[in-house]
Amino acid sequence: MRARVAWLAALLAALLVQTALIPPFIPEAWRPDFTRSLVLWLALTGVPGGGVYLSFVAGLAVDIVSGGPPGFTAVCRLVIYAFARPWRGVFELRGIIFIIGPFAVLADTVAVLLLKNVIFLNQMDSLFLISIGARQILVEIFAVPLAFAALEKMTGFKTEEPLL
Repeated sequence: MRARVAWLAALLAALLVQTALIPPFIPEAWRPDFTRSLVLWLALTGVPGGGVYLSFVAGLAVDIVSGGPPGFTAVCRLVIYAFARPWRGVFELRGIIFIIGPFAVLADTVAVLLLKNVIFLNQMDSLFLISIGARQILVEIFAVPLAFAALEKMTGFKTEEPLL
């Protein structure tokens, strides 16, 4: 129960930080996506249970507060969960924490590139989207380990070694 409450509190905090606190200070392409980190945490640790549902909720919450196409981020979060879930247990290898965030950004970027003409009313230049993805990769290298360390403390999940 503690882990679920902690994760939901982290989701609310992530939404607040992403949508209200960070935007005045950090340009959009350089902002960390903490909900992406939360989904990676679910996939790699299994804490709390019900990761598929919580991943969908995280994405849907982003869609609601950001005004994006309803369900798009929710589907992206499910894709990230599906790709990261098989790595559960490999999480003990510390290096994966620094590379899993960039792979998650890559999954998001590919989804946007594939669906941009179907989902978005305004056409977007592919090179522009790729440049945003590249900047997000750099951000996630640092954001994911920090989010994981915070979630480890909040949920009580323990590994043999500290994350950072």
